[in-house]
Amino acid sequence: MELESRLPDEASLAAARRRIAQARKLRDSTDIMELRAATDLLVEAAATFDLAALPVEFGSLHLDLADTLNLRARLGDPDVLDEAIDCYQKSIVVFNRDEFPEAFARAFHGLGLANWAGGQLEAARWCFETVLEALSPDVSPLEHARARANVAAVLAATPEAQARAQAVAIYESVLDAVSADTHPAEQARFLLALGQTRRVQLEGSRQGQLEAAVSAFTRAADVAGAGDRSDMRAAALAEAALTQVELTALDPTRFDDAKQAFDLALGDIPAEAQPDRHAELRLGFGRLWAGRLPAGDELACDAALTHFEAAIALAPRVSTAALVAPALIEAPRIMVEGPARTQAHVARAIEISRHALSAWPRAQFPTEYARVNLTLGSALLASAAGDRTSNVREAIEAFEAGLDAVNRDAEPVAYASLQVALAEALAARTDGDRADNVRRAAAAANRALEASDEDRAVVGRANHLLGRLALETGGASPQALAEGAAHLYRALEDRPRETDPVAHAETQMLLGMILASQAARGEPHLLGGAIEAYRASAGAYDVASHPRESASVHFNLAVALMQPGSGAQDLEEAVRSFEVAAQVFDAAAYPQQHAMITGNLAQARSRLKALA
Repeated sequence: MELESRLPDEASLAAARRRIAQARKLRDSTDIMELRAATDLLVEAAATFDLAALPVEFGSLHLDLADTLNLRARLGDPDVLDEAIDCYQKSIVVFNRDEFPEAFARAFHGLGLANWAGGQLEAARWCFETVLEALSPDVSPLEHARARANVAAVLAATPEAQARAQAVAIYESVLDAVSADTHPAEQARFLLALGQTRRVQLEGSRQGQLEAAVSAFTRAADVAGAGDRSDMRAAALAEAALTQVELTALDPTRFDDAKQAFDLALGDIPAEAQPDRHAELRLGFGRLWAGRLPAGDELACDAALTHFEAAIALAPRVSTAALVAPALIEAPRIMVEGPARTQAHVARAIEISRHALSAWPRAQFPTEYARVNLTLGSALLASAAGDRTSNVREAIEAFEAGLDAVNRDAEPVAYASLQVALAEALAARTDGDRADNVRRAAAAANRALEASDEDRAVVGRANHLLGRLALETGGASPQALAEGAAHLYRALEDRPRETDPVAHAETQMLLGMILASQAARGEPHLLGGAIEAYRASAGAYDVASHPRESASVHFNLAVALMQPGSGAQDLEEAVRSFEVAAQVFDAAAYPQQHAMITGNLAQARSRLKALA
């Protein structure tokens, strides 16, 4: 059955063609409103053209309409993607490969892009390969190279390692076929794509792939700069800098190169002109500095926070809040856990974390929601502002909210971290029934140990807390004290003096107290262990930064050394330790403590004199 032809009158035809011309001018814009206006003009014109009567104009119009809808979809109108695919298919009916090779290639190219945007990778690959078959590398070398690059892009987006490796090979072949002298923009674009593909490679050395990616991005920036393509140069500089974050994590010696890359990229990408890309760079730069924090670098802490705060400040100007939302998690964590923590940092961490709860709602982001609550609760526990009882209570609520969101089996480390934080908060609680708080704290610490031993710092905290609770509650139970001592010995394995001297000193102090308590309850052979633990604690503390803690340890050590029958050497050490304690707990600020210390000091000196 043949289609009936319907030739339009000349006036209608002229009006429709004017609409098409207007639409093509508007389509050159990236403004979504102008693209919608172009769509309306093309839809109005479509009623004039009949497939049977004017097939070529019918096909051309639907090809224009498809390209316009496809561009709209990529710029923020995803609902029009299916309509774009339908229009491409209508144009393909008209433009066959032999009679209309250019329109044929354009239609399948657009259809491939539309399928790719819709997640249909196999369909997209078939479309791009169809374009490739229609083009001759001799007649259309640049178009042929672009088609091959599109095939590579689809392969790079697939999860199979072999396909991604194939994509790298295609990009490298395409780069050999396109000269940077005659086509600098295309050469830069292909280098960018090669770098991005290298960055997601799963085969071979991860460090080697990242180094190759940085090299490709750097070359892309140079080519784009020589070709006067500042937009592509900026994109390449940004990609090079962001890739350096992971590369530096594998090879810390590259930090200076990475820092230079970020400085260069930020100089080319001002916040005023490109807030999205600038925010992304600030976030990456913050992560680069944060990677140096395990060494306790205060400079790194300050630098990381500066960049995270800069990203957060761009929130009102970026296209989507998701660009800066990670900084709402990472900045407060550093403020609370970093080596340069101040009460101002703690207050800011509480402020940002409360805001982050709305940026990372539990329903959509349970893992991130749990992380935010972990930081919020930790900040509340560290806060010296407001009512302490209320702060602890709110911290417990935050930890419980995080535990309610996290999946123990899927995320055992996060679950264990929240449980140990909850245990510490319950142990710090002063309102309610003390015995119940202690019972719940011990239960939470044990749940942390049962969940995961991957994060050794968390394991150390849990064992330390269980030892402290045993000291508090185990006075009448030798078994409880023995179990507490066992927990503290295990805690010391995960709190070595070399990496965390303060935590090591705290645990040694508790161990000394438990062993001394056991010695006083019929196990005198444990007193020597208590003295050694006190000595280790005193040696780990820095008196300048922790004067009261250090003085308390020295007092306990001196008391332990003053047992009946102590020799001159022990008494001499006791005198020295009492003197350290007396200097810190001076008469003006601590009259009661000073009186008790000086009384013991006088007794130690008297006994030492008697021995002499």
